[in-house]
Amino acid sequence: MNPFSELRKCLGFLTILPVGMSFKSYEDVAKAAWLFPVVGAIIALAASAAAFASFYFLPRSITAGIALLVLLLLTGFHHLDGLLDFADAAMVRGSREARLKAMHDINHGVAAFAAGFFVLLLTYLALYEAKGILPSLVVGEASAKFAMVLAGYSANQSSHTGMGSGFVRVLQGNHRIMMLTLLTYLPFLVLAWESAVVVLLSVVVTTLLIVNISQRLFGGISGDVFGAVNELSRLVAMLVLV
Repeated sequence: MNPFSELRKCLGFLTILPVGMSFKSYEDVAKAAWLFPVVGAIIALAASAAAFASFYFLPRSITAGIALLVLLLLTGFHHLDGLLDFADAAMVRGSREARLKAMHDINHGVAAFAAGFFVLLLTYLALYEAKGILPSLVVGEASAKFAMVLAGYSANQSSHTGMGSGFVRVLQGNHRIMMLTLLTYLPFLVLAWESAVVVLLSVVVTTLLIVNISQRLFGGISGDVFGAVNELSRLVAMLVLV
């Protein structure tokens, strides 16, 4: 196992950084998912650098917005799109099939708009009110990536065949990858100082709650659910820091 090769796979999958798509399947990425928190920290450092570059000639309110924008840009808005699809599908009243159909619809409804608006607004405010932009971003983004691995580990099954199913096949009940992910995550969690335990517990509870809701509504989790876990876990971690 080459950690640098594994990290490249994760970077190619989770970001738009030009590292090349060095994986053949989603299962390949899932096997390297223990490095997801490291990718989260890299994204956070890049967003922090953009914030610091503008800090001397722009007010903090704009700097925090720039940091969040760079964060989302680096991930290609992929996880945010998952949150929107998840929100639309969760609000459908009907059969499981109707909910999955709504999740796959390329058009977003009011639920998606509301979820995206309030999650981004609260994330921005948490970043703006944070004692330090760098630790807030690192803890938030590393927590989000840890949460995605936890979601795959704790899921009973995938809701349908797709990107998410490849991750569930590898991560479901995989104690080795889960423990490696936790060990990779903990050094970044230290930046939360006295709030570290609360951050960890809050992220775990949030993730398990989303997985439970998804399994009840959709019959399992999907790529969109992974995206929702990422966005909501980041927000929860940042709110705890505030």
